[in-house]
Amino acid sequence: MHPDENPPIAHRAELPSGGQEVGPELLHVCAHCSGELVYPLDWIEEEDAGRWLMILRCPDCEAIREGAFPQQTVDLFADELDRGEAELLRALERVTRENMTEAADFFIRALHADLIIPSDFQR
Repeated sequence: MHPDENPPIAHRAELPSGGQEVGPELLHVCAHCSGELVYPLDWIEEEDAGRWLMILRCPDCEAIREGAFPQQTVDLFADELDRGEAELLRALERVTRENMTEAADFFIRALHADLIIPSDFQR
């Protein structure tokens, strides 16, 4: 699908008066499949317009989107990218800890079963 065919996504909030306020686009959400893992392939700040030219990609459906977005929208996107990075780092830390615990337990069992000899540590 061509990037110009992507419909914009806007965040809508109900106001107490019953109307709707349209907020900045949620760039991490794919306009095609609604996947929430969209990431930037490239972004360049336009010097005079205060907007950012961005190329975005959805890993779920492979959609590519190009556009110019205002600073507020890009700031929200950057916050979402930071949140996702922190979540990935927490998951990496958890998996690393689990793997190290499993390796240590395996080594301890091998020691107790006398399955490890000095030559296991020679090069």
